[in-house]
Amino acid sequence: MTEQDLHKSMSALEDQPSTVLAFHAELDTLEGPLPDVSSHDQTHYSTFLKSRPQHLETNAISLITKLQTRFSLRCHIVHLSAASALPIIRKAKAEGAKLTVETCFHYLCLSSDEIPDGKPEFKCCPPIRDNANRELLWEALKDGTIDFVVSDHSPCVADLKKLDEGDIMSAWGGISTLGLGLSLLWTESQKNQNGVGLNQIIQWTSTATAKHAGLDAVKGAIKVGTDADLVFWDPKAEFQVRVTKSPLLSFAYTEALASLGDSGIPPVQKQAIALSGLHPQGTGPTSLSSRKTRLQQGQRF
Repeated sequence: MTEQDLHKSMSALEDQPSTVLAFHAELDTLEGPLPDVSSHDQTHYSTFLKSRPQHLETNAISLITKLQTRFSLRCHIVHLSAASALPIIRKAKAEGAKLTVETCFHYLCLSSDEIPDGKPEFKCCPPIRDNANRELLWEALKDGTIDFVVSDHSPCVADLKKLDEGDIMSAWGGISTLGLGLSLLWTESQKNQNGVGLNQIIQWTSTATAKHAGLDAVKGAIKVGTDADLVFWDPKAEFQVRVTKSPLLSFAYTEALASLGDSGIPPVQKQAIALSGLHPQGTGPTSLSSRKTRLQQGQRF
């Protein structure tokens, strides 16, 4: 998509106050062609990372914020990965741009320094970057530059992930973290991000996202009149995520459900635990329910 294309789109949408123009923000036209990695080992994560440099994101976000000076239109950056784009975002927001930004659980909890070669399950676009980049994303989240955290949930059939071949470059790009996100964010915040509490995490994952989607009248809060999307939370619970052989890449659900056995937990809570990845140690129900689904006894969701 060119600048001219965006100009036409933003001009047409400017008079639609409820419209949000969302961008997968990668653009390769401003600084020459993408790096040629065809001769590099296609199973190495470093090959994939080199093929999606940070300037793709800064190029795109620079163009978006430039056009926002001409049009009064809400714009949103999905799954921000590149910390190098943060100064551009801060400047645009300081100047009054109607801009919101999200990042993802995997960008906040993983780093390229730790990703082994031959593991396409770590592939997503934009890519997971190094630890220094990860820390900058956390700082931007805490200071409000980044507005909220989402899963960018992108499951696929196992064959598309090329798990047996380990071919990262040709594998499906996407990570399935919807059920594990809250637990991941809590664990990482307690381990490495002093001062981040559960109330802040709720703001990032529920309250702000509901407001962004225009659903804050019925979602994102516990009060009369809102949907009863409730979470049962034990901050001290521990569990192990185990990969199961499945035609679908929806890790951990089958194993987590089986591990609960005859635990005395009601079926609907067992399903919530399994879908969230929680595996309680000890007694009593320790579970997460789907944030976006009304629970119905005896039904899977």
